[in-house]
Amino acid sequence: STAHFVTDLLFHLLNYSLDLTWLLTRAYTPERFFDEIRGISEGASIPYKDFLRLSLFHEVQYVFDYVCLTFSFIMGSGSLVGAWGKATADGNGVFMRGYDWGMDNPMSKYPVIVVYHSTEEGSIPFADIGYIGIIGTITAINAKGLALGMKPWPAISTEGVKTRWAGKPWHFTLRDIAQFTYKMDDAVKSLKETIRTTSMHVGIMTNDSKTYKGIRYSAEKLSVYDDMNYPQSDEKHPLIAGVNYVDKTYQPSTDDCLGSLLKTNQGKINAEFMYKQLAPLHKSGDCQMIVFDMGKQDMYFAFNTFTPKTAAYNLSLIHI
Repeated sequence: STAHFVTDLLFHLLNYSLDLTWLLTRAYTPERFFDEIRGISEGASIPYKDFLRLSLFHEVQYVFDYVCLTFSFIMGSGSLVGAWGKATADGNGVFMRGYDWGMDNPMSKYPVIVVYHSTEEGSIPFADIGYIGIIGTITAINAKGLALGMKPWPAISTEGVKTRWAGKPWHFTLRDIAQFTYKMDDAVKSLKETIRTTSMHVGIMTNDSKTYKGIRYSAEKLSVYDDMNYPQSDEKHPLIAGVNYVDKTYQPSTDDCLGSLLKTNQGKINAEFMYKQLAPLHKSGDCQMIVFDMGKQDMYFAFNTFTPKTAAYNLSLIHI
């Protein structure tokens, strides 16, 4: 039938794109990632090539960027909020990361938190908050007080960002930040030195700097923003002392919900405010809702449920 033909064609296109992604990024990818993929595939009795393709699923979006196609099921969307200093109730940093990947996305049925204790020189124990089968990082926190998350920045957005065919996959880049750095300057330096492929927003908070940085990451340029130099400053996205944020919409934002809530609660922001008010009212974090209380090294998290279908931001969060 026509439906079967189209489905088969799309699967072949996706597999071809994933294979092309591997060919173009393998020279920039540390061998330890392939070793891990090989080990998991052997342990799970899954063909290595299939698991390799799955591990590159997030990265494949940049292939479609070249033909001006953006698929939200590949990278998702989300919001990133960092608050610190006088903006928070206790002066310590608080970081909210809402990941919107669509509750019908089959990958969202299989969330996982993996804690790595690598013996590789320079490694820091870290928790990777993601999904089974994807070994790179979309959200993470390490034992020395660095937390990070990402939000896509589509190449077809009005800002005309550029992507690159060959480079290091972005989710492997972020995982290396979580595994090997804890100082803000070192994290930013590592991102700048990376041969980057795609475009996205990255949020990083460190106890070392006691601040948060919002980063626009693309193949050609890496721009780092604090609370007062973010390029959008208007009624939809007011600049707020001690706060840096991007909401779930395409940037520049056309939604004033996040900015107005943060401005009203400046000086009173804490983890509870973020997961009880900010995320539910903004409706961000349908698949993954994470709040890091950096001063206490605490994490609050929830993943969406399927029966009944409930967004993560509407659930009671687990505290660890």
